[in-house]
Amino acid sequence: MTRFKDKKKLILCIVCVLFAALSAALIASVCTVRVNLMLYVNGAAVGVVEDARTVDSVRERVISDVSKVAYGETFTGISVTYGFAEGRAASRILSDGEIYRALYAAMLRDHVSAYGLYANDEFVAANTDPLSVADAVSAVRAAAQGDDDLEVELTGTLEVRSLYYPESSLRSRSEITNMLLLRTDSIYRTVAAGSSSVISVDIDASEDEKMFLGADGGEIVSSHTDGDGVMTVSIKVTETVPYRTEYRKNDGLYVGTYEKSQDGADGKKEVIYKITYRDGVPESREKASEEITLQPIPKIIDEGTKTKPVTASKDKYIWPLKDAFTITDTFGGRTVFGVYSYHRAIDLAAPGGTPIYAADGGVIVKAEWSSSYGYYVMIKHDNGQETLYAHMRSEPFVSVGERVYQGQRIGEVGMTGYATGYHLHFEVRVDGERMNPMNYLPER
Repeated sequence: MTRFKDKKKLILCIVCVLFAALSAALIASVCTVRVNLMLYVNGAAVGVVEDARTVDSVRERVISDVSKVAYGETFTGISVTYGFAEGRAASRILSDGEIYRALYAAMLRDHVSAYGLYANDEFVAANTDPLSVADAVSAVRAAAQGDDDLEVELTGTLEVRSLYYPESSLRSRSEITNMLLLRTDSIYRTVAAGSSSVISVDIDASEDEKMFLGADGGEIVSSHTDGDGVMTVSIKVTETVPYRTEYRKNDGLYVGTYEKSQDGADGKKEVIYKITYRDGVPESREKASEEITLQPIPKIIDEGTKTKPVTASKDKYIWPLKDAFTITDTFGGRTVFGVYSYHRAIDLAAPGGTPIYAADGGVIVKAEWSSSYGYYVMIKHDNGQETLYAHMRSEPFVSVGERVYQGQRIGEVGMTGYATGYHLHFEVRVDGERMNPMNYLPER
């Protein structure tokens, strides 16, 4: 009986030990469970993130990028809040790229791509149509010229910048014209020219005398003959004063740009010559005096000094990957899976998620998916060339029609589409023909 009791105590003790161990393991597992957060931007659920520090880091990068392409000073006015992630959704963690796109779109939610007009570096208004802005400037210039169509010149600066602008800053063409008219005096001034007139009177002279005189007409001022029969004639003629061409610096134009802002006009001057005749034959001529009666108007060519906006092409490329990468395929023939093909690009192998940057500034003409390229982006640059970035890990960070600057992050390295591993497929196209990118990229 005692032996039975001892056995029962032993079993009970073992059960207690196992229960204690199981409880400790359960408590430990609960304590080590990571609680993910649901990210809300402006009250809308975006997805699950591991922690707020990741979002803060991405947010700082987005603020920096947005400030380069949008009008304004700060873009922090968005609401970022968190809640606990529950259910299946908690297992799907947003990538940095997805967080970036959500914050980028939120910061520009009230902005549109437009053309802003600046007078003397002060913002006037914006319009989505660049021709409307140009027409407003032309109307103000015409108003400055007046009914007499006077020559006018810029005394200040007019500049058009392509950026993202708040919808509240958009104005119609007529509104921009009226706003600019209030600044006319600080932008344009009349080019003053002499208005005195000269009347030329023809004289009865032989062709030889006209050639000698150097003019086809004139007015005899005086004449006399000395005792030796030498006659001296003073004659007044009108001559042309050629205009000159002046080049002036204009920080309203881009560097390398030249624009005629004023046509030149010749001036006039009255010149008195003394001509001596001996036996009726012209013997000598000397200039006695001259007076400018109509000042010439110089032809003015403006030479741009303004730095191009960040989204303008620089006509030279940078490497689309900044982190370490390996060129695994060059431009030319190759064999993949036993099949020969001509590779009209270069492949840059890098870890998945490596940032991809625009090789030069330009406008996004494609940002989509294809079976061969996977997720890809094509940028058209100001010189007409195009660059293509393929096999991105997820949807691009940019959209069609958006202007990007050189070095802007547009996506991440992946292996979507027809790819044998993580890499960036990079193309350069000139007049639609794919060229060897190595001929356009700088030396590494």
